[in-house]
Amino acid sequence: MKSATFPVEMEPGLQEVSENVLSRHLNSFADNDLETLMSDYTDESVLITPDATYAGIKAIREFFVELIKHFPKGATSLDLDKLVIIDELIFITWHAKTPVVEVPFATDTFVVKKGKIFRQTFAGELKFLN
Repeated sequence: MKSATFPVEMEPGLQEVSENVLSRHLNSFADNDLETLMSDYTDESVLITPDATYAGIKAIREFFVELIKHFPKGATSLDLDKLVIIDELIFITWHAKTPVVEVPFATDTFVVKKGKIFRQTFAGELKFLN
């Protein structure tokens, strides 16, 4: 996948800012653009995964530095399976395949405040191929 654009279908009345945050987040992840990806977070942001809780920019950056290595730009297929946006709440399920990892199922939930990801959860099944 050289460059990804993830269309976001919104129901009437849902906040455009949440759509913009999600689109920027997914596209910067697919492009391995760590700086743009991190611009979605603040020092008050919290990311919760099954393995750890990451609070603040520094900790969340460390998580993504390690994760993004397994999703190389141009060699990753990532597809959204479900998307729900209700005001500041975003729920997605997705699957992906890269040269080093297969993700048959993953899910993220985001709470967006003032155009930034305030809270996020992530869980997924990552099957490393090597």
